[in-house]
Amino acid sequence: MTSWLKAGLIGGAVLGVLYLVNIPLGGNLACCCGVLLAYLVACGGTGALAAQWLPVPRDAGKGAGQGALAAGLAGLIGGGVNAVVMLIQSAAIDSAEIVSQIPAESLDALKELGISTDVLESSSGIVGGLLSGGCCCGVGVIVALILGAIGGAIWAAMRPNQ
Repeated sequence: MTSWLKAGLIGGAVLGVLYLVNIPLGGNLACCCGVLLAYLVACGGTGALAAQWLPVPRDAGKGAGQGALAAGLAGLIGGGVNAVVMLIQSAAIDSAEIVSQIPAESLDALKELGISTDVLESSSGIVGGLLSGGCCCGVGVIVALILGAIGGAIWAAMRPNQ
């Protein structure tokens, strides 16, 4: 098994657990900041792990490439877990109840823009969960690729012969 594949599977497991642990913690600001910080560390660490498992002598370019592949795989696995979680959460929510809690002034402003309550209700259920989960997964993979490349390049440059 290649270094990037091993590191990517480990990183994906870490990100999957991170998203699952986030569910009971809720969506407050401190929790979101903590998850974001943990995501940054996990993706950069996945790239560094892939670079560590490269044969010596390592160089920054090869470390960046292997790190990006590993973190991209980890981001895809973690994003898939997050998308499933978002889909389940959005399917369990009664969208009509949420729309009924929106102030009347806000609903009037949305109607003036051509957005009806039917659009809000249909986009907040399973369809909304699929769309938001897919978008989050896509953006997460791109960010993971970048962070993994950075982590892999730095680790390989710092430890070329160790």
